[in-house]
Amino acid sequence: MPLPALCQISENFEEGNISHWTQSPDERWAADKISAISDTFSLHHIFDNPDAGNDQAGIPLLNLRPALGRTRWSFSLKHGCDPSSSNNWAMFLMADNDPSEMHPGGYVNGYAIGVNLTGFDDTLRLWKIRQGNAVSIISTGVNWQTDIGITAAATIDAERTETGKWKLDIFNQEGAVIGSSSGEDPEIFMITWFGIYHKYSSTRDRLLWIDDITVEGTFIADTVAPSVKGITAAGTNSLKIILDEEASSGFSDIANFILNSNESGAASIIRLSPVSWLVTFGAEFENKKVNSVKIGQICDNSGNCRNNEDVSFIPVWAEPGDVIISEIMADPLPPVSLPAEEYLELKNNTGFSIDITNWKLIAGGQSITFPGYSIGPGEYLIACDDDDTAYFSGYGRIIGLKPFPVLTDGGKLLVITDSSGNMVHGVEYSDDWYGDVLKSEGGWSLEIIDSSHPFHCDNNWRASVSRTGGTPGKINSVAGTNIDRSFRGLTNVFPADEKTILVSFSEPVRNLTEIKGKNIIGVNKMVTSEIIDPLGRKLIAGIDNSLNQGVIYRLSLPSGLMDFSGNLIEKRYATFGLPETAVRGDIVFNELLFDPLPGGPDYIELINNSGKTIDASKLYFASVIDATADTSSVLAVSEEPRCILPGALYTLTNGRESLLKRYGSSVDSNIFEVAQMPSMPDDGGHLLLYNRQLDLIDEVKFSDEMHYPLLSETEGISLEKINPRGSSTDSKNWHSASESSGWGTPGAPNSVLTGTISTEDEVIFSSSRITPDNDGNEDVLVMDFSFSGIDNILSVTVFDEGGNRVRRLAENQLAGSGASVTWDGTADGGSLVERGIYIVFISVYDYSGKIQKWKRVCSVLR
Repeated sequence: MPLPALCQISENFEEGNISHWTQSPDERWAADKISAISDTFSLHHIFDNPDAGNDQAGIPLLNLRPALGRTRWSFSLKHGCDPSSSNNWAMFLMADNDPSEMHPGGYVNGYAIGVNLTGFDDTLRLWKIRQGNAVSIISTGVNWQTDIGITAAATIDAERTETGKWKLDIFNQEGAVIGSSSGEDPEIFMITWFGIYHKYSSTRDRLLWIDDITVEGTFIADTVAPSVKGITAAGTNSLKIILDEEASSGFSDIANFILNSNESGAASIIRLSPVSWLVTFGAEFENKKVNSVKIGQICDNSGNCRNNEDVSFIPVWAEPGDVIISEIMADPLPPVSLPAEEYLELKNNTGFSIDITNWKLIAGGQSITFPGYSIGPGEYLIACDDDDTAYFSGYGRIIGLKPFPVLTDGGKLLVITDSSGNMVHGVEYSDDWYGDVLKSEGGWSLEIIDSSHPFHCDNNWRASVSRTGGTPGKINSVAGTNIDRSFRGLTNVFPADEKTILVSFSEPVRNLTEIKGKNIIGVNKMVTSEIIDPLGRKLIAGIDNSLNQGVIYRLSLPSGLMDFSGNLIEKRYATFGLPETAVRGDIVFNELLFDPLPGGPDYIELINNSGKTIDASKLYFASVIDATADTSSVLAVSEEPRCILPGALYTLTNGRESLLKRYGSSVDSNIFEVAQMPSMPDDGGHLLLYNRQLDLIDEVKFSDEMHYPLLSETEGISLEKINPRGSSTDSKNWHSASESSGWGTPGAPNSVLTGTISTEDEVIFSSSRITPDNDGNEDVLVMDFSFSGIDNILSVTVFDEGGNRVRRLAENQLAGSGASVTWDGTADGGSLVERGIYIVFISVYDYSGKIQKWKRVCSVLR
């Protein structure tokens, strides 16, 4: 067994040599005879500094074990100037770092006796230092300026019991006790150094002396090799390693570390303290999995070594979707029964605790930093204004933000980023998400339905169904399954200039950065890329060759792009061109719905009749009240730049999803949502279309009298242009959309286009027989009709051989210039007809009174 020894350090400087002392900086101290405290030599600050500074010196204090017995320190000190906040000193009785860190704010832990380490009351105190921050443990009551002075020395004795009881005695130069005090602090830091800290102004250097230093206590020789006390990931490829004692210099060799047995060595090593190190590797860790690092050798300064140490750790950092916004209370008034304050609910979607310290919440132009906080596995966290935390104290764990972002009722883009600025989650919510007009008026939160698909927003949010108005801090009341099964892909491609393309996607893209360097426009490569949307839905792509005006280009993206649910991109091709200025007749009105069904949206369809590419954001609507000649303010056709290619249709509405559900003939890629539509009264109105210079491009006067006269009701029926190149102001060039098209064709060719009218009336059957057995062969009869006018009313009835009516397929249907009708071999009641011969009777009449009739035969076989 090692034996304890006493008086292990005794220093009187009489040999005049301090080469065994470490100085920081060098050559600031010496053992000299100038005004020595006792005998011939004392340790003296000798550096003549033209500026203010602080200098330290120290000696190793190894193998001291304060927890095993009583420890005593004694030293004499003389300070040749009155102490102040600029001129002070401290003697580090024990410290865990070398003299370079022995100062306030340095990376050091331990205990020190000194004056004015903080404050300036000149009182001698015992200080506990934790990571460079000094806290007073014992105040001796001795005022150094008045009780000691600048010419005399004082002797300080400090004693600590093994349980942490401290006692300080201060003696004047004559040996009389001038102060005695005690206190208790049981903490023990790693002990490796004893030293002196001296701070001085430019005219008060060289005025500090120390002498007759002794340290007595229980010293036990170190025979145990260092070991790893703690290991934590400090990033995606960095580790903080803490040892149980100081390691020798060889520990910091980068060849000393191997990650995951794959010969991936350390790239850099930074010593944080005598016992802690930051090791950075060239490869990333495997997130949320067990990783291992092999340390070749760990040795201490006594020569004790541990070889080939394998240490395991589980790094955890947030990836997109790990922490999500799961509930939004944007409009708390009038309250149902929750606090009348805005809040957001966050959810940890993983099985690991995640530190969100210094993360940011981005809301529009605001950026709010999260305070120090860790959110547990699967935990919910209520984020609210710092002043409102008391209101939510009974609902779950709370984090107060100052300031809390303004959550606008209509919607806003909210994004959470980690401390490195990487996107973790975000949503661009809308009041359309409530799905309930009454609840959208306030008091109800928006809740995510399927939190396992957090970037899937289509029908994945709805108003809370909780009777309290929301579920802050607990599972959502609407929680369920809403799997994200598709990634629509490209929504807009627009050339900002000859070598820069703006590219937009329907939802956040997981691997958007992979596009860089790929051929995307013929032989044109993407040479630069910058993601400009916090959610990763938009980027600016720089290409290597210039685009030319008048040419239509095709953008082609790699097939491997995917959303955060792993769905591969569907639409990865798009055409575009450099835009030109529109002049009169280039872009014209083509279809109007001004009298929608109750609750339905209006829409306007434009068509590009020119050979140019036109920027939709450079076109503007205005409405006119003809009775007063008042013109409204202008509204942009598009809030963002979009290409309208030659011959293309462009439909805009403030209810895109409703429009797509209502009109089966619509083409969704040609329909665009706008925040506001121009005024379109149900009985008629007057619309103007301008370019950016406010030159009139087209105009139309519309009214319900322009509909087909035989229609009994016109709600939900659009007006279509018969000839897109004809005048928009000619009422005879407009006609009601056909019933067979679904009463409207937003984004699709008009159902009354003159180009589709045949010169002769025609009835074509797909077959003369059907076999309705669901085998995929002749299961249904398809009847195609082509007429010589656009005002045709169609009726189709099926009779059996005895003349009995079997099925009415169409009755007074507005067919326009053509229609298609199918029969599946069933009767009016839905039952299958018997095998046999059936007669199909067809009649058509138009507005002029012309009537035509056809009879056709069809056999039903089984």
